[in-house]
Amino acid sequence: MKRAFVLFVVAMLYCSTTLAQEPDPESDPNLLWKTNEFYLRFLVHPNGNILAGAGHVVEEGSKEFELDGNTGMIMREFTPPLYFFDISPDGKYISAIDKSTQRCVIDYETGEVVKYFSSTTYPKFMPDSRTLIYTIIEPIGELNGNNRLQSYNIETGEYKTSKNMVRNTTTRLLAVSPNGQYVATGGTFYGTDGNNYSRLILWNAETLDTIRILGDIESMEVRSIKFSPDSKLVGFVVYSSNLYIYKTDDFSLYRNYNQSNGNFPSSGFGFITNDYLALGDGYATPPAFNLVKLENEQIIYSKNDFAGISEYNQVYNSMIVNHGVIYSFDFEKILSGASITPEIPSLFSVEYMTNTLFIKNHNFTSLQLSAQITDINGRIIRNIDLHTSTGDIRIPIKLLSGTYFLHIKAGNKEYVSKFLVTN
Repeated sequence: MKRAFVLFVVAMLYCSTTLAQEPDPESDPNLLWKTNEFYLRFLVHPNGNILAGAGHVVEEGSKEFELDGNTGMIMREFTPPLYFFDISPDGKYISAIDKSTQRCVIDYETGEVVKYFSSTTYPKFMPDSRTLIYTIIEPIGELNGNNRLQSYNIETGEYKTSKNMVRNTTTRLLAVSPNGQYVATGGTFYGTDGNNYSRLILWNAETLDTIRILGDIESMEVRSIKFSPDSKLVGFVVYSSNLYIYKTDDFSLYRNYNQSNGNFPSSGFGFITNDYLALGDGYATPPAFNLVKLENEQIIYSKNDFAGISEYNQVYNSMIVNHGVIYSFDFEKILSGASITPEIPSLFSVEYMTNTLFIKNHNFTSLQLSAQITDINGRIIRNIDLHTSTGDIRIPIKLLSGTYFLHIKAGNKEYVSKFLVTN
């Protein structure tokens, strides 16, 4: 559900300057709703509602609820104990584990189990909504094992297993690409050198054979795996705050966000459309959350003392974040810049006239800064190197009537000024 904004064009120029950060979620103008209850996980149903889970395991009585995607209110509780893994793309089925501790398929409408199948890992649906795919492990000793993929067709009852195995690797977590071409897994590789590694693998979803081992990295748990909506990228979060994003066409490492390089370390992430990436670091002090544009890593939206796993809700054009309670943010508002409010009005001022952008009354300590002008849709108009040794900074640029943003990076902070052009 998209919202329309009416811009009232006035004779005077409006501008406001702020750090690209927001106050607490409760006072955030982008906040659509938040839950009163705490949840450990959530899934976004194709109809826009949220399936939210509380409790770690069915043996301890874990529960699943359906929330209204427009309001966050509880619509129903599924008969406990339950733990949901995935929703079929057509919205009809849910893969889960129930009180029998068996993997099963649940009818979304009735909440009843329609199938049980053989799996001990985390089954995910293929795009056909009838095939589940998951890993199987052939044990070697107490911890080690060999890994394969297996699929199960819920209509025919047919099982299909990959012919080749990945040896000395135990993997339970996986993700299926939206286009149905790939499966990505992350687990532990027990090396012959006596060391263990986090092994990140890309598989062919049709043949169930391996395509490429993307990486053997530090020996830590793989916490989450996600594909971008266009299936061109796949990301792996490795404990505690290391995110590795690979290209699926040439298998190259596209981005690495971690604590050591200080570049948006992430313990939870989500692709918000193909163009934006939500990065939350729950291990930072305080926790940090950034929404960045993938193309240039420009910060679109930030929060302090906030983090969590994120997903895009296409039905309501919203960003869903689990930070103990579940939050829903208006994604269109975030992109439009409606969230930006004056917090530091004395930092500098901006004025546009006669095809020139003026930056006045600035007090930057650095002599050289990088800046960027974007339009209301986040499209980059120009990248600029600023020299601050003079008084007013003049940027000759001809702009059409509309709302624009000036982004200035100073050290590890980004300042944003919104300004209106009327011709």
